[in-house]
This record gives sequence, structure tokens and C-alpha cells, in this order.
Amino acid sequence: MSFMWPLGLLGLIGIPIVIIIYILRSKYNEQTVSSTYIWDLSEKFLKRKNPLSGLTGLISLILQILTITVISIAIARPVFTLPGAANDYCFVLDASGSMNIKHGKTTRFEAAKEEIIDVIKDSKDGSSFTLLCVADDAIITFRNITDKNYAIELVEGAEPEAVASDTMQSLNTAQAYFTENPSSLMYLVTDKSYSTSANIEIITVTDDTVNYAITDVEYSHSGEKLTVKANVVSYGEDAELNIRLSVDGENKNEGSIAVKAGELTPVTVECKVPYFSAFTVEVLNSDAYGADNSVTSYNLDSDKTYSTLIVSETGFFFEAVLDALLDSEVTTVTPDEYESMSEETYGLYIFDSYEPAELPNSAVWLINPDKSIKDSGFNVKGKISLSESDVIKKSASTSTMVRKLLEAVDGDELYIKNYVKYSGMYLNFYTLFTYDSNPMIFAGANGLGNRQVVFAFDLHESDIALSTDFVMLIANLVEYSFPDVIDSSDYVAGDEVVVNVSPTMENVKAIDPSGNEVYMESDGTTATLTLNEVGTYKIVVTEGGRNAEYSVYAAAPLSESVPVVTEADFSLSGEREDARIDGIYDPSVLLFVIFVLLFIADWGVYCYEKYQLR
Repeated sequence: MSFMWPLGLLGLIGIPIVIIIYILRSKYNEQTVSSTYIWDLSEKFLKRKNPLSGLTGLISLILQILTITVISIAIARPVFTLPGAANDYCFVLDASGSMNIKHGKTTRFEAAKEEIIDVIKDSKDGSSFTLLCVADDAIITFRNITDKNYAIELVEGAEPEAVASDTMQSLNTAQAYFTENPSSLMYLVTDKSYSTSANIEIITVTDDTVNYAITDVEYSHSGEKLTVKANVVSYGEDAELNIRLSVDGENKNEGSIAVKAGELTPVTVECKVPYFSAFTVEVLNSDAYGADNSVTSYNLDSDKTYSTLIVSETGFFFEAVLDALLDSEVTTVTPDEYESMSEETYGLYIFDSYEPAELPNSAVWLINPDKSIKDSGFNVKGKISLSESDVIKKSASTSTMVRKLLEAVDGDELYIKNYVKYSGMYLNFYTLFTYDSNPMIFAGANGLGNRQVVFAFDLHESDIALSTDFVMLIANLVEYSFPDVIDSSDYVAGDEVVVNVSPTMENVKAIDPSGNEVYMESDGTTATLTLNEVGTYKIVVTEGGRNAEYSVYAAAPLSESVPVVTEADFSLSGEREDARIDGIYDPSVLLFVIFVLLFIADWGVYCYEKYQLR
């Protein structure tokens, strides 16, 4: 026997205290009687009828000593070791998306947790418990917990994911634990049925149910017409499914389609919208799993800020090409108008043969700047006039960024008449064209950390604006100035979203569908996040003190929409050993019951002595 809290035995000090009190207390009671005759008669009667009446005080003392002893031992929490009476339990809990399907009034995952809790409650005290939650990866929720109540609390706190299940991952995880602990009792709690198994008990939580799903959503937007195509499926029975298309929260179209059980059926829904930021296509019929009934798709271009301001006396070349490339309005002002403008933020500023007093905190193109500008990243050395037009040379650099900026640009026979020579350039500029080893077109980050493009010559004194290369070069520079933060908005739970990180980004965080914020770690070029929930994730990028928000949607995996799945085999290799672990017997509850009984008995004796209940 051992004690969990030995200091509880200090309560035994009360025994000698009670004895001392018993010795020192007065043994005489003053009573008033109506007649000495009645008193003498009662004394004779008591001596004759109650010969043990003198022992009542001693009985009270004994009861008090026993009460102190029992409560002290109970507080010290004695534990008796029972050799070989307990077991080591390992539960492999399926936490994949299909466990979110309803099982009666709750979900399959809740039913699975109840099955585990029942096994824990029925186990011998002293048993140890391990829980492995498995979806597309294995997570050890807890290991070798011997406190039943604590183990049950941890099981109740487990949460399912929405990703696709991986049977091999579950099998490998269970096998690894069984190999390490061959005497453990293994349990797999899942909604999948297995025809055979070995060295593991499979608890299946599933029932016949009806579920509908929508998947493979694609769209096209042309001529103000949005066309959405998808596949729908009904599991369990043939059905007439009602489909709704909502655009930016507004119902745009509803229809119905007949589907056969278990068969993917294509559906097309259309509506007229000149512009949209997001649409949702959904199955309106109620079923056992709502997460796969709708899919939302976001228009990434709607999140992209293409707003451009051209500051030029003659900005025709840029106006024409940007109007063809960008799906937003381009504003042109003169230098005088720019200097008198109120504060207004644009995504891109193009300064054509004009030098602002200070650079805006946005992407900037400087065309033919012949004066040094603070934070531009270079100094103006002087203007060079050529005796006759000459050819500028395309960069032969193998840099990934240079090749991207010069993609589809031939760079042949592009002439200039004069140029501005620069010095003190930052090393993080990428040179695209040169003349006599001097940079003619270059791009990079300026002193404010924003993307900047510089033309060292006036477009009116060059033929570049009239060449076929000009449109492709400007398109590349626009893409560079307005980089895509994310490449897609459509994912499946379990996928990994990749955020393209620029040098000027301060941090990148994600807000999951549950509202939790997660700061994404970056390697300098990308930041990644695994999407474990179904729903909309907000990607918030902080750049230049401003936040830009992008939305992506993670749909439920189609494989997890199937209500009933039968697998072939789930067997653990190896010989199971019958080595048990020591159990425990904790008599604390019994001791407290004995304490209560002794206390009641002592109180009865006290009342007997006090009020002469004889």
C-alpha cells in the first residue's frame, strides 16, 4: 500500500488531542428534579436496568478516535497495488471528414468518442490509455495516461478534421504502436467497415443515411455571363436535387436536376453579371453532411488593385497599352494637377519625364527621370545625347526574375536617341536592357521597399513604344508591379495554399473558417498553410503598413461524402503478448462512507448523553 498524499496522515495528531480533551472535561452535569424521592428511585432503576451506562462516554471517545483515523487515511489517499490486473489501451480514432456525417442526433465522431469513453470507464483502475487521431496524418493526442477522468476529458476535447482519410496511414500508425507495445489492447474506432482484422478490435460507428455532394466546380465569365459547371451526386437513393447559384450573396438562379444514386451528374447554372467577387453554388436539399453541399469560388482579380495614375504631359503610349491590359480605369493627370491633388492611393504611379518631391508608398514607374529622387535607389549622373540613334541590348542574365520580366520579349533593334546615366544603384535592381554597359530599363525595390521600374530614356525619343515588344514588356512589368499573392482560390480540405511573398511584405497571416488567426511562416519567397477545415480562409498580407485580404475556399473531399465505405483488411502483424500492468485499488470512497457512518454514530451517542435518551 502507498499513499498519494502522505501529509494527510498529519490529521492523526487529533487523536491525542481528543484524548486530552476527554480527560480534562467535566464529568458532572447539573440537573433539576422535582423530588429527591424521584431522583433516588431513578438511580436505583438505572443501576438495575442499565448496568453499562457508564461506558457511554468511552464509546463516544472510541468513535471520535476512529472518525479521525478514517478521515486522515482517506485524505492521505491510500492506494493498493494489484499485480497484473490492468491493461494498456491504445485507441486509433478516425478523425477524417466523413466522421462529421450525422449519426442519429450527433456526429459519427461524437459517437466514436462515446465508444472510447465507455471502454475507459469499464477498464480496471491503473490501466494506461493512448489516443491516436488519424486523418491524412497521425496525431498523438495523449499517451500512457493512467487517470481515467483525465483521459476521458482529453477524449472529449478531440476534434475531427475535414480532410480525406488515409487507411494506410492509420494502419502504419497502429502497427508502429503495436510493435512497440505488443501487449496493448488495440482499438480502431471508425465509420468504415473492414472485412477482416487481426490484433485489433474494430468499433464501427456508421448507419445507413442519405447524403448529397457537389464537386468539380468550374466557371467562365464572358460578355457579362457567368457560367458555372459542376458535378452533383446522391448517396443512398435516387433524388431530385435543387441547385442554387448565388453571386456576391444575392440569389441569381435556381433549378433542379434528377440524379441516380452514386452517380456523378453534371449540372450547369448560368446568370448575367457584369462583375463579381465571389459566387456560391449549392445543393439545397437537407442531408446528413452539410459541409459538402456547397462550394464557393472567389474572383482573384477582384481582390487585385489595378488602379493606376499616370503623371505626364503626353501619356498617350501608356494610356493606350494599359487600357488594353488592365481591367480597370487608368487616370492621367499633368504634373501641375498631381501636385495639387488631395491624398488618394493608387496601386501604381507612372511618372513620365517628371520627378515627384517624394515617392508614394506604392509601386512606381519612373520614365526618363533626370533629377535625383529621395528613396529611388539611384543617383542621376547626367544626360547623354547620342550623335545618332543606337540599339539597346537585351540582358543575357539567367536570373529567374530577369527571364520572367523579359518573357516573350525579343529585344531586337530597339533604338534610343539619348538617355540619362545613373550611378549608386542598389544591388537589388534587375537590369533588363543596357547601352554601353549603362542600365536603360531596370526594376527592383526602392528605398521604401516598393516595386519600382525605371526607363532611362524618353519614350518619345525611342522606337520601343512602336515595337511589338512594347506590349509584352509592359504586360510583364504590370504583372511584376501587381504580383499575384495567391495563384488560386479553389482548394480541397487537406490541400496546401501557397502565398507568393514579396520583399516588401511585412507578415502574412491566415484566418481559418473557425475564426482562428495563424501567422504563416515564410522562407523568403513563399508562405504555406495546410487547409484542414471546410470553408473560407482569409489570407491577410501586410505590406507597407497596409493590409490586403484574399479569400480562398476549401471544399470537402468527395471521398469523404460517401456514407458507407467497406475496406478489405485492417490487420496488425506480430504476436500479441499477454503481459499486463499492475492495477490499483483506491478505497477512498469507502473510507469516506465509513467516516460518515462513524460521525452519525458519534452524534447519536452525544445526543444520548446530552439529553439522557435512555
